[in-house]
Amino acid sequence: MTNNKKGRVLIVDDELYIQEILKSTLEDVGYECVAVGGADEALAKLAVQEFDITFADIRMPGKQGTELLQEIRAAYPEVIVIMVTAVDNANTAIESMRLGAYDYIIKPFNLDQVLIAADRALDKWRLEKSSRDYQKYLLQMADELAAETRRLFYSMTQVFIQLLDRKIPYNEGHSLRVAEKARYVARELRMTDDGVRKVYLAALLHDVGMILVEDVLLNKQGSLTPEELRHIQERSVTADELLRLILDDEEVLKSIRHNREHYDGTGYPGRLKGNLIPLGARVIAVAEAFDAITMGRPYRLPRSPQDALRELTRCSPSQFDPQVVSVFVELYERVFRNLNKPDLGTP
Repeated sequence: MTNNKKGRVLIVDDELYIQEILKSTLEDVGYECVAVGGADEALAKLAVQEFDITFADIRMPGKQGTELLQEIRAAYPEVIVIMVTAVDNANTAIESMRLGAYDYIIKPFNLDQVLIAADRALDKWRLEKSSRDYQKYLLQMADELAAETRRLFYSMTQVFIQLLDRKIPYNEGHSLRVAEKARYVARELRMTDDGVRKVYLAALLHDVGMILVEDVLLNKQGSLTPEELRHIQERSVTADELLRLILDDEEVLKSIRHNREHYDGTGYPGRLKGNLIPLGARVIAVAEAFDAITMGRPYRLPRSPQDALRELTRCSPSQFDPQVVSVFVELYERVFRNLNKPDLGTP
């Protein structure tokens, strides 16, 4: 809309004297008007100029006013349409309102009624524009809040990973390595793009619960006692409870919680079996085990990737999903043996 006192009006009528009556009446009170003689001309004007209101005659040579109405409603829904009709076409005018016209005026004109119809239409246009602007503002605010939320969560993820790397120095980079390999496996398993992103995120955060484990246990040189092992298990499965405060995604949380389940149902915490274990958790379990074997632990020297692959195969299908192991082994030969250490980024 321009800075004029009133709005912009498009007048569509094949009779020149009707055009002149409407144009002079509306311009006298401040409307800016353009008049054309047919529907095709009207559509051409609408394509290059902005209008707030259109007065369209119902009966015109060629394309009828009701057809023009429907095309305007489809292509320019913000334009308010008022139909112009003769007395004997009143029923057609009423029908046109069911098609989306805002109002109609009847020839011969009562000029006061023309102005009333125009002003009412302009009020409606302003109200709808205000509503559209507010909706746009809300969407913009939502986008900005969503972007800020993602930024904060990304920063929090980095904090968790750095805390883990500092708490367990011998395991530095573990979360990133597991996440990168899990992402490749998830893609190879033809998970959706959203599913792949969720597996990547769950893999990044799968060890968060270890922050709660005492350092003396994490750095113990010898074998863990049953009580110590139980303590680590209890702490490690609390990761999803911690993350639930900042992450509202049940699929990611379940992949984190259940990545230590065994395919035969002997794992923890839920003793889930087979496909009851979330696919993301099954993928993370294989990638995590490979990294743990090849990087070693205080109580165990690192082993070669070939030894790790043999161990994964040996423990399939008791501990690991055979399909996931098969995909992982194939990816190692094709991708992982040359995979550089990844940066933390968007999956």
